[in-house]
Amino acid sequence: MALTVYQLQYKRRMKKALALRARADRRARALTARLVATLADGTTAAAHIGRLNTLYGTVVSPRTDLLNGFSTAGTSAGLTSVAAASLDGTPAVVYVNIADGNGGAVLAGDADLD
Repeated sequence: MALTVYQLQYKRRMKKALALRARADRRARALTARLVATLADGTTAAAHIGRLNTLYGTVVSPRTDLLNGFSTAGTSAGLTSVAAASLDGTPAVVYVNIADGNGGAVLAGDADLD
């Protein structure tokens, strides 16, 4: 059975929206990995500064307020667990046979969807 222009418009718009969602997911994964690695570098730097403080008898703060806040909040562990629990990649898309709610006519153009 041939699809109406209304149904074809839905498929085209949904394909675009799903591609945008997949791109956002990929970017979130990449940024999460970078932030977790950066927080690990901050922990390493704090350990080095702590050791230097001990060796030289100085009192230099081992962490910045920002890295300390991330550490206290458990950001690294939280991000890692969320990323590990989420599905990797784009799930299979099953197009729903939508009814012709408006008799199969194309909806008006939409800058965000078209």
